Amino acid sequence: MTEGVVFDLGWRPYDGPRLGRSGARRALYRDGLRRVLGLRRRARRKVLPFALLAIALLPALFFVAFGVIAGEFDPEATLFGHSQYFDLTGALVLIFTALASSELLLPDRVHGTLSVYASRPLTTADYVAMRAASLATVVFGFLWLPHVMLFLGRAWVNGFGSYVTENAEILWQTALSSVVYFAAYAPLGFLVAAFSRRASVAAGAFLGVVTISSAATRGLIEAGFDFMGLFAFQHHPGYVKDWIMDSSTHSWIPEDAGFDPSVSLLVIIVVAALSGLTVYARQRRAG
Repeated sequence: MTEGVVFDLGWRPYDGPRLGRSGARRALYRDGLRRVLGLRRRARRKVLPFALLAIALLPALFFVAFGVIAGEFDPEATLFGHSQYFDLTGALVLIFTALASSELLLPDRVHGTLSVYASRPLTTADYVAMRAASLATVVFGFLWLPHVMLFLGRAWVNGFGSYVTENAEILWQTALSSVVYFAAYAPLGFLVAAFSRRASVAAGAFLGVVTISSAATRGLIEAGFDFMGLFAFQHHPGYVKDWIMDSSTHSWIPEDAGFDPSVSLLVIIVVAALSGLTVYARQRRAG
């Protein structure tokens, strides 16, 4: 053929709205929420997150119903305590974080999609921050929603207006405690996931580090090594939670080692900061 042929394929430049960096951040945040909750994915991906959420909420619903029924006979009927409820949801969040953190970081690195994000107006800090924000949203709701239900149930039984006025601090105390639990678990979960290639290995390693370290430190404290109480990662958020809520629900390892709750809070902050910086550096090299 001596003459060229031009085919009109109908291509045209994009003329829609250009959302820029903020739009890319929002898209990454929404994608993180879908991954954590298993939305738009196979049914088996939805089972565990929603099962854990149901386990966290059902006791609250039960105690609200019990309080309402008992309130018909005893106006002073009480419900399950807010501080004790964290002993249940804290353990569930530990499992949830182990699975969700690996689900947020591993697929992008293993399947090479970090290069796709790099072609957008996103920085490594944006990527890590949006992944953390999506996990924080779900974990915070996971922890705090049962307390809101308990609070409203108690208010219903004991006189709504007066109860809310006298006990409004419970809402900010439980909200702050929920943030502490997230800060204690999520950065460590991301740290382990950042150096793993399989989700199951990452989840198992994270759970092993957190749970075994607490069991080991108790024995070392009893042997006279009190400074090892700083490594009881599973007990730090509970100890700080009791401090915030002015309660005592457990024999916490840092407390047995002689440390104040402010020291546990400092450990949580330092570990979270170091973990975040390490994850940032790792993701930057991987991208």
